Amino acid sequence: MSSSSNGDAELSSFQPFTKAERIQQLNDIDKSITELLKSAGLALKALSASQYTPDTPIDDRKEAFKSASESYLNTLQSIDIGLKRQILGLEEADILPTDKAKKDKQINEFGKTAPVGETTIADCGMGKLDIGWLNSRSGRVERDMEAELWEKARTFLERLEKGRSDGNGQRADGDGDEDMGT
Repeated sequence: MSSSSNGDAELSSFQPFTKAERIQQLNDIDKSITELLKSAGLALKALSASQYTPDTPIDDRKEAFKSASESYLNTLQSIDIGLKRQILGLEEADILPTDKAKKDKQINEFGKTAPVGETTIADCGMGKLDIGWLNSRSGRVERDMEAELWEKARTFLERLEKGRSDGNGQRADGDGDEDMGT
């Protein structure tokens, strides 16, 4: 029975972090990111041949890399935990939606979130999907047009070459312009 009263005392004494404490925690995370980058740099430096003389033992380089990579992973883990705590705090304060609220929403056809019941099926299941918009985002139309222009240019050059190889060199219209068939 004393354990339940002890648990009640812990719940009643729970105080959420103040805004200043949250900001300090975010500042600590920011400093940890700097340490993370330093650790990554040291790990890469240990792998670089230009940083060591040829007579440096390989075991020293391995140890330097191992130390830097362990520091990197530990710092990364602490940043991950700190950010998760901050996210949970924001969810508790109803600043960010909880994971459950995120799951209750669905991405609609325009890439925006909508409650699950608001999605509609229309136009043969396509919704308000604009096929022209999709085609404009695809490079297929542009590639087809480019291929068509290359084909016209090729046939034009073949006709021009054929006219020169006949030996007459005379153009049909006499003004020096060739018709590309457009």
